[in-house]
Amino acid sequence: MSPDATPPSARALRLAPERREVALILGVVLLLNVPGGFLQLANLRWGLLVTQVFFIAAPVLLAIRFFYLDGRAILLLRWPRASDLAGALLGTAGLNHLLNYALFWQDRSFPLPGLWRELFEDLATYHGPGDFLLLLLIVAVVPAVCEEILFRGFVHSGLVREFESAPKAILAGAFVFAGFHLNPWRFSVLLVIGLFLGYLVHRTGSLLPAMLAHAFNNAMSLGLAGLGETAQAGLLHSPWAHGASAACLVFAVLLRRRAAPLGPRGRVL
Repeated sequence: MSPDATPPSARALRLAPERREVALILGVVLLLNVPGGFLQLANLRWGLLVTQVFFIAAPVLLAIRFFYLDGRAILLLRWPRASDLAGALLGTAGLNHLLNYALFWQDRSFPLPGLWRELFEDLATYHGPGDFLLLLLIVAVVPAVCEEILFRGFVHSGLVREFESAPKAILAGAFVFAGFHLNPWRFSVLLVIGLFLGYLVHRTGSLLPAMLAHAFNNAMSLGLAGLGETAQAGLLHSPWAHGASAACLVFAVLLRRRAAPLGPRGRVL
């Protein structure tokens, strides 16, 4: 070893991945989702669990290690204030109703194909409270953690480094998040959700509110899908539901606090 060579163990950890590293990991994740799709066809629930943990989150954790990245700077897991968590929950509740209401009207002219609809219906089917809790874990909690590690953690930090602007990174990350799901019938809804989750991370300086909001959104959609079509339509068109949704959004805005300085994550909005 030459005198100027630095051993790997002594290298300074970088605060964010480079553009090519972000592109590489996104490409690897997309490639791995091909066998993940076959696993889900064989067993929808457990295939989804394996895909999320091993084909979405695991590549990010390996990349952080082998690219000499600072995991604490990329995966912001600091505990936020109670008002941040409350605001995330209230904002999610209000947004979920509005988006599902928009989807109701969208499906009248741009309906989800039968195969996709059957898959979602099968995924939302459960038998008893114990099975429902297991379904919540697989459909709500695990995707919230794994996808936030990838999109609002690894990808977002790389985009902030690339654009040197948090707003641009949030917007670009939302498009990546929506496109990653390969579902044009839900692209606009996923785009709005991606914007909201990116905003939460930037405003709070933590992934935890976004993980909580992501899980709560999935859980609410799962609960709605478990209702009959008549009950769904009644809830989505209820003036009381509209009022509650608006109230949740208003209170979420009131609970918003000034964004903490994020250093390498970008400028404050």
